[in-house]
Amino acid sequence: MSIRNLHILILVSVAYVAAQMVADISTLRSLTLFGISVSAFSIAYPLTFTLRDMAHKLAGPRVARTLIFAAAAIYLIVQAFFALIANLSPAMTPEEQTALGQFLRPEWRFLMAAVVASVLSQLADTEIYTRWQNRFGGEKQWGRVLVSNLISIPLDRILFLLLAMAGSMSTDGLVEAFIGTTVVRLIFGIITIPGIYLVEEHSQDWAHITEIEHTDPPSFSRGKNG
Repeated sequence: MSIRNLHILILVSVAYVAAQMVADISTLRSLTLFGISVSAFSIAYPLTFTLRDMAHKLAGPRVARTLIFAAAAIYLIVQAFFALIANLSPAMTPEEQTALGQFLRPEWRFLMAAVVASVLSQLADTEIYTRWQNRFGGEKQWGRVLVSNLISIPLDRILFLLLAMAGSMSTDGLVEAFIGTTVVRLIFGIITIPGIYLVEEHSQDWAHITEIEHTDPPSFSRGKNG
């Protein structure tokens, strides 16, 4: 991998984590899109699947999986921090303190459902992308993103609904919540497909990066021994 592509990989990885955070914050805003009532989360979140595909293209599936778990860990740390500061004494009125605490304190069932659904769907996205790439090579790159998004985005939604809402929502309610939001997310997921052409295919040498052993420069070694 060239230095240029390494820099691009860093930017894509940062954008992936940032998109996860933006999507989480945007849940506070409800919208009506294409006649469907959804949160703004459904606009930002589909971008993460294409950004994952871009990281996959740049550095391969192992790096993509590492990115998925790193983003999940960062998300949990952020939510744990919010839960912590929600219980601290702020310099504000009692009413403001109550409102802030309610805003920052996470609903843990929803939180864990979101993390599990995101990790499993993004891992599925990685597997589908890899199989498509193994079959078609460098051709039909749009298909990698399209097919993986068509499967992983609905998978994410259904996993979240089952983990977060099962038992508290009727079957009809679950189906309605699945269809409307999934349609909107797929639309925005399809819009992001051209992003895959913004990055280069990773070098096969990247697959052997774990075989590289670190050695100190000769000057540094002499400094330690001298």
